[in-house]
Parts: sequence; C-alpha cells; structure tokens
Amino acid sequence: MLLNDREQILSMTAAWTGERYPNGRPKVSDEKIEILKTLTQEEIWQPLYSCGYRFQFQGNLQSLHPGKKLYGRAVTCCFMPQRPDLRQHVFQVARSNGWKGDCNQWVIDSLEENDVVVCDLYDKILRGTFVGGNLTTAVKARTKNGGVVVWGGVRDLEQMQNINVQVFYRGIDPTPIRDCQITAFNGPCRIGAAICLPGDIVVGTKNGILFVRFPVTAIAAVLSRSPMTVKRSLNELETAGLIMRVRQGVGEPNRIYVLIPGKEDAALA
Repeated sequence: MLLNDREQILSMTAAWTGERYPNGRPKVSDEKIEILKTLTQEEIWQPLYSCGYRFQFQGNLQSLHPGKKLYGRAVTCCFMPQRPDLRQHVFQVARSNGWKGDCNQWVIDSLEENDVVVCDLYDKILRGTFVGGNLTTAVKARTKNGGVVVWGGVRDLEQMQNINVQVFYRGIDPTPIRDCQITAFNGPCRIGAAICLPGDIVVGTKNGILFVRFPVTAIAAVLSRSPMTVKRSLNELETAGLIMRVRQGVGEPNRIYVLIPGKEDAALA
C-alpha cells in the first residue's frame, strides 16, 4: 500500500530530475504546461505512443463543462471495496499523518495550484461519488485552474456546474460515497485502459484524457528541440512538398512519407 510516501514516490518517478514537491511528486514547470496548450492532444499523444507509452489515453468520459480543456499536474488515488481490517489500517496511517475527514478529503486537502485529482474508483457510480458541489468548490479554491478525473461517479451536478473547474467522470448518482476505501495515494493509478503516475501532466479535451510524462515528445528529446520547433519544422516540410502526413485513424500515429522531388510516388520514411 502506498499512501503519499515520499521515498516510494521518489523511487517510482526516479527518471524525473527536475523540481519536486515536498512529498516527492514531480513538479513540471508551468512553462512546459503552457507549451502543451499550443499542441493538439494527438500531437502530444503520437510520440508518446511511438516511444512505448501505449496506455496513456482514455476516452468514454463525461465532462462537467463540455468544450473546456483541462491541464494540470496529477495527484493520484485508487479505491477498492471496503474491508474492515484494511480500513482500520488506512485510518491509522491517516491519523498518524494528521489527515482529517474521509479518504477523498485527504486527497483534496493535499492539492496545490494547477493540480488535477486522478481517481480510480473502479467505475463505481452508486455510492461511488468522489466529489459533489462542496468538494468541487474546495478543488477550485485549492487548484485555481486544476480539476478532477474520476473513473467513477459524481453528485450534485447542478451545483457543480456553477463552479468554473473541469471534472471528467463516468456517471452521476445522488448517493454519497460509501462502502469503499482508499488503497493508494500518489501511487500508480489506472483510469480505464490508461495509467497515470503522480506528477504526470493531465491533458483533458473533448476526446478524452491523456497522461503525459515529460519529456513531452521523443522527437523533441532526440533532436534537442522544443515541441513547437518540431511541429513548425514538420509544417514547413509539408508546405514545401517534401513530406506528406497521412492520418491512420483514431488511436494510431500519423504516417510520414518523404516525397521525392519530381516523383509522384512517396517512400515511407
């Protein structure tokens, strides 16, 4: 069980060499997040997929504010059905750390500016409502421009819609959260078919959710160029008639063909 443990977070995210929060969670700079905002979700996804990060995207979620995009640093948590002896242990750990309230409150109380809660509630809707109106208000107050992604339910939707914070969720139910308990806090988190680690950048659009681990793109890293430089170079090559990009459909990377001047045929790069 991993409950916001600094040493375990450091070990799990050892590849990150930049700034961190006191609990060890990677802190990607605001400047890098701003770069992501200039790219489409597919432009971010494609090099991740090509570099072996094949389970970073999940669709089939509803959004509190359709059309509003979400960007921020992940704070993860996972829940399982309740079991008395395990619940007792979890609450003993919480008391020793001075955490107050119930499990979902511990996570929200830890949030910083531009954080996004990423919660695996095992697709539980009935008595699986991670946030309602009050906790969504708390998320807005603590994160400013962050939000929530929950593989489970929400409640008080009419109240939530009056709050300018984005929430992605699976379903709605009026019941409060019951019969479940947290089993991981800032550990690996599964959202549908995607995996998220604490500190990943969450990119939420009308397509779905993408979890990004920096460096953002393998191309940018290999060429020692920013993602915007790579994007601009590809656009220039395409405009000059030197390459052709062909979309392969949803969930597949574009194919890039090198065009031979004076030839109609293209050779696969």
